[in-house]
Amino acid sequence: MKTFEVADRTLTDAEDVKVIALSGYLDAHTVAEFDRHTESLIQGGAKHIVLDLQSLNYISSAGIGALMGLSQRLKKEGGDLVLLQPTPKVFKILDLLGFTRIFHLCNSEEEARSVFQG
Repeated sequence: MKTFEVADRTLTDAEDVKVIALSGYLDAHTVAEFDRHTESLIQGGAKHIVLDLQSLNYISSAGIGALMGLSQRLKKEGGDLVLLQPTPKVFKILDLLGFTRIFHLCNSEEEARSVFQG
């Protein structure tokens, strides 16, 4: 059975930035859980979100759609979304579909922080 886990924390020294670590598979079966989790954070005041993808094994078109929806929602609230360290497989999917030109991709939390600051 495919698994999916989501956990969040606040970015060090940046109370308004939430880091969400995703692991497993983000697809049609797990996207509702992802959406509930991110909506809860936004309702709690989060405007800037870093998605840590270094343990995400796979993302489907449904998962990419959820990322697009989250990005649009955050922009509407005056915030932004950063993708942190996608695995090679996830990066390849994002790149083949052209999403590496749409999303901010960063290699470190410091780099992600600079996206939000500048």
